[in-house]
Amino acid sequence: MRFSDQMLGAIFLLAGIALAWYSYSLPAIPGQQYGAATFPLFIALGMIACSAKLLYSGLRSGTEPLIQLSDQMRNPRALAGVATTILLILFYIFFSRSIGFIPSAIIIAFTMFMVLKVPVSKAAILAIIAAFVCDFIFRTMLLVPLPSGIMPRLPW
Repeated sequence: MRFSDQMLGAIFLLAGIALAWYSYSLPAIPGQQYGAATFPLFIALGMIACSAKLLYSGLRSGTEPLIQLSDQMRNPRALAGVATTILLILFYIFFSRSIGFIPSAIIIAFTMFMVLKVPVSKAAILAIIAAFVCDFIFRTMLLVPLPSGIMPRLPW
């Protein structure tokens, strides 16, 4: 899929305006001439300037379609992979607290391995290892509180 310069310029222009508007709600830092809004505002101004350049170049280039679908996007298998990814993200959002991180991660990884046509035995082993490694890294090294759910708390 390819977006035209006009489409990207319009998207980034809206994002830049939204960021600039939001940055004004950030609090001021006591004793400083600038506040927490300074850097987000600079980023927003940069986004607006770049989007203006994209819009200008898109308008100069002529009548290019706003969105062009590639051959891969017309492939039903590729669309099924995208839909599966979105559904698995929604699955994690809605069910990770009740069943826990490790079972959710195993289900998600195993399903994605199946979509990628990995052999079942290899997919099962890799999904289990990946879930436990991710749990260890996030809980111990990064100190991220992950939902336990139905799993007992692991020693790490």
